[in-house]
Amino acid sequence: MATGRNAIALEAPLLGVRTLSRSLLADEATAGKVKWLVSLGEQKNRRDAELKAMQGIAQAVLRATQQSHAMVAQRAEELSALVVELGLAVAREIVGDALDRGATDPTEAVVHCLRDCVHGANDSDLVVKLHPEDHALVSRQLAAMPDLADAVAKSKFVADASLGRGEVRASTEAGKLRYDPRETFERVAAAVRNAAHGGMP
Repeated sequence: MATGRNAIALEAPLLGVRTLSRSLLADEATAGKVKWLVSLGEQKNRRDAELKAMQGIAQAVLRATQQSHAMVAQRAEELSALVVELGLAVAREIVGDALDRGATDPTEAVVHCLRDCVHGANDSDLVVKLHPEDHALVSRQLAAMPDLADAVAKSKFVADASLGRGEVRASTEAGKLRYDPRETFERVAAAVRNAAHGGMP
């Protein structure tokens, strides 16, 4: 910083004002310099205040943006879960309607029972229960499968109105087997739901 009687300290306007106030010169030039220095200090104060205000605004915008991102992510996750549940509900209705109308054929599940069931001591102890309407359908289908004629002859087929369409229950002395397409659907739905929430399908 320059020193001297008429020196103006630009970096420190107030010090410059004090220096000039001690000056013996009290002419208009000195008074103008004093005013100029005071205005520099005021301008600096205003700039500092504006900078502080701008920093406050920037921080507030940053916080709002971060909160907005978190809120959007949360809403997107909630919406995704709703979409999955809506899709599963529609699929459940479609599957249920198809089963109620007899649009599914449980013959494949019955064939699996006839071929793979473990029999007990009595080789003809296999009992297969079906919905009455499925019973008629499966009987017709099995009649067209000569390779299963022996297994069919050794099994007992029962029409059970308490079972849903498409459901098959088979039992032997060695154990029981149950096939229900509705339960299969619910297992698939659980896997879809789990995968949608980031788990393993």
